[in-house]
Amino acid sequence: MIKDYMNYEGPVMSAIFMIKSLSRAVSNNGNPYLSLVLQDVSGTIDAKKWTVDDEDLEIAQPGNLIRVDGQILVYKGHPQLKINYMEGVQNNEVDLSKYVPVAPIPLDSLKEQLNSYLNQIEDPELKALTTTLIKNNFTTYTTYPAAITVHHAYISGLLYHSLCICKSALEIQKDYPFLIKDYLIAGALLHDIGKTKELNSAIASNYTEEGNLIGHISIGAMMVYEEGQKEKISEEKLTVLIHMILSHHGKPEFGSAKVPLTAEAYVLHILDDLDAKMETLKNFWKNTDEGEFTSKIPWMDNVSFFKPHSLNNKKAK
Repeated sequence: MIKDYMNYEGPVMSAIFMIKSLSRAVSNNGNPYLSLVLQDVSGTIDAKKWTVDDEDLEIAQPGNLIRVDGQILVYKGHPQLKINYMEGVQNNEVDLSKYVPVAPIPLDSLKEQLNSYLNQIEDPELKALTTTLIKNNFTTYTTYPAAITVHHAYISGLLYHSLCICKSALEIQKDYPFLIKDYLIAGALLHDIGKTKELNSAIASNYTEEGNLIGHISIGAMMVYEEGQKEKISEEKLTVLIHMILSHHGKPEFGSAKVPLTAEAYVLHILDDLDAKMETLKNFWKNTDEGEFTSKIPWMDNVSFFKPHSLNNKKAK
């Protein structure tokens, strides 16, 4: 497992990984090489293959499984795998669950939660709009990750992230009943609908041309607007819902077209930010011992977080 190589230097023999991403490059001496990011369910590791032949180029594709021999080195303080040899592995030869991270809740359960939240939307226009958009993009919406690397970067991560926000929003609405429940549900479920077109697959996902040029916030707003016009939804309802999508990153420097200007949009932004950052921190927690600090987290102000000892396990002094 990749996690076992985080504090290791030495040989790696006949290890199987999935290619998450790769690029071709040229070394200082003019020779081509491959730069890869390899993954299994425990994490990712950077890798290099400095000698490349035609067979390597056929094998090295995002989403492919490879068996490698090589050496773990430390480069700029981080482990890196120098690949000496690699060969392709067929998906049916291994247990894919060891190499492709998935949401922590089974997909069938996530779909049940989704239907439950959709059924709680009381406004017929908002319910029809939200249900139709999800139905029209159902496979991608329920299987795509929420991001490529930062948070919820696993199969069904988009759905799981959206449901987590919806659950939290409804709990907050109990304490602040002036919040409009239907907007909270619709906004939570649709805020990242644009990622169904921004990303290109559930496994080894990358950005589409549309994703690179427009981004999921603008794509999602357009998807909601087009469907809303088709269904002739009331102008204010459509505008408020689109505003929630356009503002859910909070500030223009983080990709939002607007800052949140409704109470529901503000709640969506706060919960989206919180859920993404807690998921990010959870991933760093996996490689951090109790009583130690994480490495600096670029997506959280480049801060190192302290992981306290569990109180029920801490020995009394």
